[in-house]
Amino acid sequence: MNKKLFFNILLYISLAFLVIYLYKFDYLKIKGLKFNYFYLILSVLFLWAGFYLSTISWWFVLKKHHIHISKKSAVSSHGLSVFAKYIPGKIWVILGRASKAAGSIYSVKTSSYASLKEQLLYVWLGLLISAVPLFVYRGIDTFSVGVFILFMGITIFNFSDKVRILIIWSVKKIFKKELEIPHISFKESISILGFILLYWSAWIIAFYFLSLSVYPETSLNIGFIFPLSVTLGLLAVIVPGGIGVREGIMAAFMVLSGIPLEIATTISVISRLWFISGEAFIFILAFFSDKRQIKL
Repeated sequence: MNKKLFFNILLYISLAFLVIYLYKFDYLKIKGLKFNYFYLILSVLFLWAGFYLSTISWWFVLKKHHIHISKKSAVSSHGLSVFAKYIPGKIWVILGRASKAAGSIYSVKTSSYASLKEQLLYVWLGLLISAVPLFVYRGIDTFSVGVFILFMGITIFNFSDKVRILIIWSVKKIFKKELEIPHISFKESISILGFILLYWSAWIIAFYFLSLSVYPETSLNIGFIFPLSVTLGLLAVIVPGGIGVREGIMAAFMVLSGIPLEIATTISVISRLWFISGEAFIFILAFFSDKRQIKL
C-alpha cells in the first residue's frame, strides 16, 4: 500500500475511534466544575510545551538513526498520528508516525525501529519516575513490588542483548516466524532519555497545576502520579489509549495522598479531556505545518 494512503487511512480511523471512546465513556458530559483559571492556564501551557518537546525528541531519535528530516516534518509525522493510540492494538501510533517520517526517501523499517525504541525508553523512564508516588504513597506492598518487577523486566528487555536474542530465537522456534527487536544500547539511550525527560518533566508540572486548579491543597508529589498512570495505561495493550486504566490509577493514588474521593475522581476524568487538548494542539500544529502554512 502507498505510504501516504496508509497514513491518511490511519489518520481518519484514529479520529473516528477518539470520538467513539469519548462518547462511550461519557467524557463529554462534565459540567459544573470550578477552576482556579490561573493554575489551569499554567497547566495547559506546560502540557502543550511537553507535546512540542515530544516532537523534538522524535526528530532527535530519527536523526540518531540517520533519518534526516526537518523539525517541521517531525512535528507533522508525530502530530498527525497522535490520535492513533485510540485504535485498538497500540502499534498504530508507532507505525503511523514512522510511515509519515519515512516518506518516499527513507525505509519504513528503520523509522519504525526508531519509533519503537523511543516508545520503549519512554515507558521505561516513566516507570522509573513512578518510583516517587509508589513508595511515597504505598511503600512496599504487592502493587509497588509488581510495578518494580515490571520495570526490571522492561529494563532487561531494553538493554540485554542476550535476552533480545533469546526472545527472537524462541519466537522463531515456536511460531516459525522471524521477529526483529531493535537493539538499544545504554550509551546510545542516554542522550535520547534526556529529551524524553524534558517532556515528562513538563507533563509532571502540568498535571500538578491541573490538580491545583481544582484542589488548592494539592501536594507537589501529585505530579508524579501522571507518569505512573500513563505508562501503566499504555502497557494495558487491550485498552485503546489506556482509557479507564489511567483514570483509575490516578484516582486511587490521589485518594492515598489525602484528596477526597469525589475530587480525585473528578480530576482523573477531566485529565483525559485536558490531555486530549494537548493532543489536539499538536495535531493542529502538525496539520498546518504539513500544509506549509506556518514556519516553525
